[in-house]
Amino acid sequence: MAFNANLLLVTAFLCLLSVHHGRACFPAIFSFGDSLQDTGNFINTFANTTISKHPWGITYFHKATGRYSDGRLIIDFIAQALGLPLVPPYRGGGTFSRGANFAFGGATAQDRKALAGLGLNVTSFMDRSLFVQIGWFKDLLKSVPSLADRTFLGNSLFMMGEIGGNDFNAALSQNKPIENIKNAFVPGVVRTISSGITTLIELGAKNFIVPGNLPIGCIPAWLSKYKRSDPGYYDANGCIKWLNDFSQYYGSKLQDELNKLKRAHPEANIYYADYHGAGMRLFSNPKQFGIAERFVACCGGNGHGCDETGPVCSNPSTFASWEGFHPTEAFYHAVSDGLISGPFAIPLLKQTCSKHAQKRAYTLHY
Repeated sequence: MAFNANLLLVTAFLCLLSVHHGRACFPAIFSFGDSLQDTGNFINTFANTTISKHPWGITYFHKATGRYSDGRLIIDFIAQALGLPLVPPYRGGGTFSRGANFAFGGATAQDRKALAGLGLNVTSFMDRSLFVQIGWFKDLLKSVPSLADRTFLGNSLFMMGEIGGNDFNAALSQNKPIENIKNAFVPGVVRTISSGITTLIELGAKNFIVPGNLPIGCIPAWLSKYKRSDPGYYDANGCIKWLNDFSQYYGSKLQDELNKLKRAHPEANIYYADYHGAGMRLFSNPKQFGIAERFVACCGGNGHGCDETGPVCSNPSTFASWEGFHPTEAFYHAVSDGLISGPFAIPLLKQTCSKHAQKRAYTLHY
């Protein structure tokens, strides 16, 4: 497929930028977030769960790894493109000399107290919020003092999310009006992320990628919940307009705050990752990426659970959605391509790594 050919070109280009005499240009990646970023923290905390079993993980790992997908996530593609190992989950144990992932499936940006103050029923919520994850990061630095070196942290890459999506998902699930979500939930999420970045800067971090939200109006779960017969309710791609408008609204507010942080901390490199734009590129032209099914879940089909007893599509690479809420590896790969090579490229990756560019490329295994 054309998509695979393009990926080979992207792989060669990124390796050229990111590797110098076999070394990655960033010494480590540290990551925070929710299920879009979790590489195994949830299942290392709660072992006997659906995502710890077949068919989760079937595409690349050929086994369940705790990733909420059939294969790799955006953080995996970024790590591979930069010549780094896949970022291990903090709660899985290890040495973490090349970084650690603190993202946790179901995590919110704001803590339970803040969400309850916004009128949510948080009885069933676990508090694995952003500052809980940053607390784990601080614990790691205390237990491994070499990782706390400010030069090491200043040269490392920090991914702040995606985080905050579950704050919005919870509000939508509990039928909060969209104007209430904009006026109350968005400012809280933005403040929390900003405060988290500031805390990490104080510890020595300097390089940040901060994702916005995916185009949630294209997610099968929300397309089902908010289904309408009026064709004007949907955009030209078949996605719900007001939900995607919300994703863009949140992204604009987050970018405004990141611009303030840049002015306050000129020593830091803080870049927004346009998940919405990169995702819409796929929904607008699915054939470019080999996608035949944009709005049907690969696993579980229409309404069935994604587990060992439910149906699974024969070729996940042709589906955008894995189980109706989380994307497939194919979708994540397309978004990563947009973020790394363009048209939504994050300058931090190229600017930092280009000084290490050499004439020979190193092949990654896709």
